[in-house]
Order: sequence, then C-alpha cells, then structure tokens
Amino acid sequence: MFDKVKRTIAHHELIIRGDSILVGLSGGPDSVALLHILTRLRGKMKLTLTAIYINHGIRVRAAKEEERQCRDLCERLGVELIIVREDIPTLAAGARAGLEETARDFRYEIFERIAGDSGHDRIAIGHHADDRVETVLFRVLRGTGRTGLQGIPVARGRIMRPLYECTKQEIRSYLKKHKLAFSEDESNKDPQFARNYIRNTLLVDIRKRLNPAVDRALLNLSETAADEERFLQQVVSRAVRKCVRSTVGGKIALDLIIFRGYDIWLRRRLLRYCIAELLGPGQTLDKEVVDRIDRLGISVGKSISLPRGIQVVPAGGKLVVCRKRNRRFSHRLAPGKVCRLENLELNFRCRVESRTLTALKTERRARRVLIDHGKLTPPLVVRNINSGDRFRPLGMKGTKKVGDYLTDRKIPPVYRDEIPVVCDSVGIVWLAGFEIADRVKLDRLTEEVLSIEYYQRRENRAKAV
Repeated sequence: MFDKVKRTIAHHELIIRGDSILVGLSGGPDSVALLHILTRLRGKMKLTLTAIYINHGIRVRAAKEEERQCRDLCERLGVELIIVREDIPTLAAGARAGLEETARDFRYEIFERIAGDSGHDRIAIGHHADDRVETVLFRVLRGTGRTGLQGIPVARGRIMRPLYECTKQEIRSYLKKHKLAFSEDESNKDPQFARNYIRNTLLVDIRKRLNPAVDRALLNLSETAADEERFLQQVVSRAVRKCVRSTVGGKIALDLIIFRGYDIWLRRRLLRYCIAELLGPGQTLDKEVVDRIDRLGISVGKSISLPRGIQVVPAGGKLVVCRKRNRRFSHRLAPGKVCRLENLELNFRCRVESRTLTALKTERRARRVLIDHGKLTPPLVVRNINSGDRFRPLGMKGTKKVGDYLTDRKIPPVYRDEIPVVCDSVGIVWLAGFEIADRVKLDRLTEEVLSIEYYQRRENRAKAV
C-alpha cells in the first residue's frame, strides 16, 4: 500500500519536495493511515506536516476519545496538531441544512482558511477507492450527468487525496501491520444516512447477487467519464471565450446569437459555468432550473428569479445572469490618490494639470475626462446612481434625469447599478464612461484642469463587457 500511495503521488504530482501539508485527521482508519504514510515520506521529501482535528459537537463522548487518540498519534509521530471545535447541530439548524452537509462544508472551509493563513501548500484528505465507489453509485441513484459521474477527484486546488487508489481492506491491513490505533465512528453504521445504506447494504447485495466486481465497474465508469469530461471541457472553454463576458460588477452576460447556435448540451454547460462563476466553484442548480434558463435564452421573454438569489435578465442581445446584491457605495476622490470601488472592479484617480498642458477637446464615452478644476465645489465623491439623479449633460440647455439619459442611449437597466457617478457638493460632475456636466466644461478662462479617469481591476476570469 505504501508503494501504491507513492505511485499515486508521483503520477498525479500531488506533492512537491519541500511542501507544507495540512492533514485532515479524524482519528478514523483512513486519516490515521494517511498521516502515518506522509510521516514516512517526510524526511526524503523534506515535508512539513501539520494535522488538524475538527470536533463537530455531534458525538460528545466519542469526540473526547478521538481527540485523545489524535494527540497521542501526533506526539508519537512528531506532528503538530490543531484542534477546532464547533457546534455543527446548531449551525445546521440555523442554515436549515443536514448535519452531514453542514459538517462537510464546515470542514472544507476550515481546512482552506487555516491552510491559507498558515501558508500550507497542500491539504491532504483520506478519501480512498471505496469512497469513490460509494460516491458514484450515490450520484447515479440520485440522478446525475457526466460531470457527476467523475466522482471524487484525486486533487482540486490545494486539496489532494493520496489514498485515491487504496481500498478500505488495504488500509485496514496497513494499520494492523504498523499497530496503529484508530477510532470507529458508530454513526457510520446508522442506516438512516444514505451513504451508510449504500456502503453497508446495497453494495453488499450487489456484490452477492449481481456483480462481484461492481466496485471496479463503477470506478471504470468514473474514470472514463473523467477522461471524456476533460475533452468536453476544452470545447466548453472555447465557447466561453466566444460568447461569455463578465461585467465590472460580476454579472455574467451571454451573447444570445452565438448561444442559440449551440447544441443543448453545450448551452447547459455554458449556463452551469455562469452559475458557478456567481455561486463559486462546484456550485450549480439542478437540471430543471438550468433548462428553464435555457428556454429563456432561446425564446426571449421576461426576466426570471431563481433559487439562491439568481436573476436572469434578457438585455440588449445578451442573457445576463446575476445575483441580487446591495451595490450602494460612496467614496472620496482626492487628487493623487487611488479610489478603489469595492463593489465594482474599478479604480478611480484624478490629478490637477496646468491649463497650458491640456488641449481643449471633448471626449464622450471615454474612461478619462478633463474638467475645469476652478468650477468644482469640493469634496469630490464617487458613488452609485441614486433614484431621481439629474444633471445637465455637456452641450444641453436643460437638465435630464440620469435614467432617461441612459434610456436614450439604450443602456439596459440591469447594468445601471454598475455605472458610477463623480459628484461634488453641487451635484453630478461626470456620469462615468458617458458624459460630463456642462457646468464643469473647459473654456478659455480655465486656469487649472482636473483629469479624472477610471480603469478596471482584472479580477474576473471572463473578459469584461
């Protein structure tokens, strides 16, 4: 088994010499074997190991014994141990979620947070081949597509699974050979949990009655799906580059002309990509909801609101997928300093220039404008558009509502909460990216010019609209 783990690490390049690794240690057989194997590799690969035990507050007495065993093991192996305690039942009740789901999400959140704060290169988890079999079968029974058939990945981001190819039986034999104590989680025998039923009853019956090699069959299915998924993902990535754009406020816009030309399977993939961009990696909505979005994209109708705060809005030949957010902001803008808009991926800056260095020219729909510094009434602020905002655009005789101005220029309402305005104490100076106010324009009496510009911080993976 030790050699098998070394081959898995080498083949998938899970560990690099000198890595600092955070090891998830539950006290159970899988994590105990994992930590022991990594300590055997520690010297040769110059690894730094830290173990972390999470007390979920579910099994109070058993958790105390697990903590003790984890401490004893780490002392014996010379590994630092971090212990985190949390009341998962209370968290689950507050989130109206299941215990297993809440505990899992909390574990991964803590692993990532501690690894990031402490500078760990990798997070090692004890998932093994039997876990992969159970996961694939569970997803098949629940209903899944090709993506779900991939099962548990050997690595994703910082997280890696060195026991990926090892069976439960091999792990037990390893523990026995090296005389390693471990804890048994009694909840793993409770048939009320779906995974326990699959592990302890369903798979046992399938091996007896249908296929003794069902484990290998399911792993083959999973590995084939993963190979094909890698190829299909290349197709999806090319489609994303063609028709998906991201706005400065994190909205995702699909070009409907290109989108409608794709087959249904690719349209679904594109929509799932958009949802994952909003909700986070690995997060999506079920097929029924995705197909509802697809129908809106094929035959444009009214906007729809979906679970988890998602809105889908047809606008200007695009299908805009976004989340409801409070985008209220107001920031001071001072010469020589950068003004960072936290709600948008934009920075503003300004500087005072002498009249002789500046040409008298008008720039519309620009990211940089020139205004008469002497006509301003400080302080300057950058804020979002407010209801009822009015200004006198350059060259006009009367004032106009900002909303009407944008409507005249065919700017869909869905984008307007991402358009900043620069104001002084009197009112709007610049509707950013569109027009300055006539009252601050340059003229022959201008002595000092204020140059204001904005630029985008490239934080989104998709290209900006």
